Amino acid sequence: MNALNAFGMAIGWMDIVGVLFFELIMFLMMRRRRLAKESEDVALEAAMKNPRKTFPNLFSRKQLTENENGWMFWGYLLMLNVWVAVTLLMIAGISMHKPELMTFWLIWSACGLVFDALFILWWVYELFVGDAIEALTNILISLLTMAIEFGFIYVIYIIYMNLSEPTKDVDLKFKDKSGFSLMMISDPNLFI
Repeated sequence: MNALNAFGMAIGWMDIVGVLFFELIMFLMMRRRRLAKESEDVALEAAMKNPRKTFPNLFSRKQLTENENGWMFWGYLLMLNVWVAVTLLMIAGISMHKPELMTFWLIWSACGLVFDALFILWWVYELFVGDAIEALTNILISLLTMAIEFGFIYVIYIIYMNLSEPTKDVDLKFKDKSGFSLMMISDPNLFI
């Protein structure tokens, strides 16, 4: 395995470790949120014992936001697990010298670049109508992420091209060797 292929494998394993770490953080944040919700429920039960307090509106903005947060959490978790699967395909493509397995990772990462570009447009809009400091921070983080992702895509694409081309080189070397051996056999001076 050459150094470029080893670097591609390192990119893949780094992606997987990063995704698993991020999933762990997400689970811890959702657990903390659930515990906070349970403590709010205990406070609500204590408030219900007092008859002068009013009942909370079940369709309040906070309740809808919690529901949306749950859907976003599970959707994001699904996306992260697809990322792990695609990265494992890319690692298998490098280690087994099958570049067709790497195409899924290249397509996935290209879609990620498009997604980041859409987010930058959204934060540029937010820069003019919302919180400028937060928008600038998000724009800079997205640009940095896009630069790193583009570098990774470039490295994996070079590995993909290198793994795709050697089959042609092997065929040419085989033809050269077979031609050379035929020339030696057909040479009449060999038998004298």
